[in-house]
Amino acid sequence: MASDPKDARDEDKPSVKRNTRKIILISLVVIVALLLFAGVGMHFTSQPYFCNTCHEISPNVASWQVSPHNNVPCLNCHANPGTVGYVSRKLKGLGEVYLHFTNQIPAKIEPKINIQMCINCHTGQNSGFPTAKNITVETGPQAPQVSHKFMLDNKVSCLNCHRYTAHPPSQQTPGLR
Repeated sequence: MASDPKDARDEDKPSVKRNTRKIILISLVVIVALLLFAGVGMHFTSQPYFCNTCHEISPNVASWQVSPHNNVPCLNCHANPGTVGYVSRKLKGLGEVYLHFTNQIPAKIEPKINIQMCINCHTGQNSGFPTAKNITVETGPQAPQVSHKFMLDNKVSCLNCHRYTAHPPSQQTPGLR
């Protein structure tokens, strides 16, 4: 007595469903693990001590350590605001790591500073730094010594007056501006 092919197909269906569920579950576990690994790696490589591991930037980390901004992590100044800015900067950092390990370090290193990051901290928009001077107030302990109203109104770059606030020039790498 030959078995009905329809019966054989019905028996395979639970097995196929079970295998599909396993594949989906394993895929989700792998994706979550990769995302966690990437997040931890991005956090670790965003710390000043990691930046200090490259000899060409270590004098700048040393100057930052003695500056008034020594409690501000590197990417708070050297990345654009938001998650996209953070991830974009991390991807550019991979290129810098490549240049370091292939000994293709540029003669002049041009740091990228987004002035909006200064404004975020110094207008009270970044609650992570509650003791930062607030350039929008005129009096009180959080007020700067000089009014910044003109600079804010006219979009004057913070670097015009505060270029060396985070990295005093006597400590910087030669060629770094």
